[in-house]
Amino acid sequence: MAKSNKTFLSVILAVFILLSIAKNAEAYGDADFWIQTPDDWTENTEGLTNDLKKQVISPDRNAFIEVYAAPGNNPGLQAIADGMEKAILSRGGVYFQNRISSRDVMQDNHPAIFREYSSYYNGNRLHAYAIYAYAKGGAVVAIGVFAEDLAGRYQNLVYECLNSLRFSPPPGMGNDNYTGSQGNPYANQANGCDRIVGKWRWFTGSQAEFHAGGRMPGNGNSWQCVDPSRGVVKIIWSNGKWVDTLTISADGSRLDGQNQIGNRVWGTRISAAPPPPPTPPQIQQHQQPKPKMNYAKRVRGNLAASWRLAHGSLKAGTSDSRGEWELSTVSGTTLRFSDPYKGGKQSYRVVILTKDGQKVDEKVVGMSEDITVGPGIYKIRMFAEQGYAGWRCEWN
Repeated sequence: MAKSNKTFLSVILAVFILLSIAKNAEAYGDADFWIQTPDDWTENTEGLTNDLKKQVISPDRNAFIEVYAAPGNNPGLQAIADGMEKAILSRGGVYFQNRISSRDVMQDNHPAIFREYSSYYNGNRLHAYAIYAYAKGGAVVAIGVFAEDLAGRYQNLVYECLNSLRFSPPPGMGNDNYTGSQGNPYANQANGCDRIVGKWRWFTGSQAEFHAGGRMPGNGNSWQCVDPSRGVVKIIWSNGKWVDTLTISADGSRLDGQNQIGNRVWGTRISAAPPPPPTPPQIQQHQQPKPKMNYAKRVRGNLAASWRLAHGSLKAGTSDSRGEWELSTVSGTTLRFSDPYKGGKQSYRVVILTKDGQKVDEKVVGMSEDITVGPGIYKIRMFAEQGYAGWRCEWN
């Protein structure tokens, strides 16, 4: 991939250790790992380090899949995951800016950590999945990244490819090619659980929404795959108050089943993930000014800011309804915003911009919120949502 290509991939591809196998999966070098990736994606072979084995990129260059592999002693999955995040952020990688979730999983009978991320870059939102594992004498990290406005095209595909990662030959493969519905994670996608992703009209008259990886809006809501071959899913509402077991129809338009007390439940599809636009947007390369030192300073408003701590107060309808401070960080930093006074009974809005005004992230803080930024110089703007709000931000 030529460095002059100012597209999505030329901005966010990090230089690390990688293994990714396209149409025919195989053990690569000393790394006895397998993963399935789309047949029509491009293999990148330019500028790879000794550990960067292979890299595959979507035809429109708005998504990619990597698997990082490094031999050595096992420092623990938490250390592998946190170390990888820190390394990517310290080198200017944007796609690990905000961790959405982290959960323990089993990957091909090996303990692993699965994490999901989102980030803003140059006005565009990116989405990423990562699997962190240790197998056969080395750390393995599989990463998939795509532009969120192309989620309809890439979200399920990237998710399924990452979950095909194995540390032994796939069933039925032996020394043969990794092909067919058993090896191709999206060949039988029409029968998979992930067809539930999208918006559904529920039998109660309400609307239900399902995201990849078992996520759902609402406190205590989630879904699980029970039988991927038949498209059977379990939906947990309000931490188990109601549990529905349903089957996705062959055409993906209906959900039918029953709840835990035997009552019939159903849903009809409203929409899948948003369809891709006619012309995929290209994320233009944008260079953050390289900071020379760590500092934090007040710009305006009723606040104080010094390295590792900023705090202040906001009051809607007054001149103190907004505050702004500047942060310069030479490495990746996680900012921990909190409500220091009312224990989450108030809220305020945080908007983080690059020094030249590109939005990085925006969140409303109740009890607390974490926002991770890469190396750079940032404008951090604070806004009162309503009434009075005290705020506090700490970082290491």
